[in-house]
Amino acid sequence: MKNNALKMNDNDNVVIAIQPIKKDSPVIVEEQQLFDAAEDIDLGHKIALGPIASGEKAFRYGEPIVEATRDIKQGEWVHVHNTQPIPGGSG
Repeated sequence: MKNNALKMNDNDNVVIAIQPIKKDSPVIVEEQQLFDAAEDIDLGHKIALGPIASGEKAFRYGEPIVEATRDIKQGEWVHVHNTQPIPGGSG
């Protein structure tokens, strides 16, 4: 099985698409099919590894990068339409 996403750190709750992934296609990390994408995901974009509740932080490289503005389901695209900069953060 060929990887189409990367997990950068064990603490991450998102993976990064390393190729475009179509809705209902498997998300494959470390040669393991994790789940199906809930929507089309473009190259370089983030995908939720599991549910991220509204107000929770998304982690990439083991660091918090954004905060969810609504509940995000496993396999969903994590981007500006469902996140915001972390309040009080530098981003």
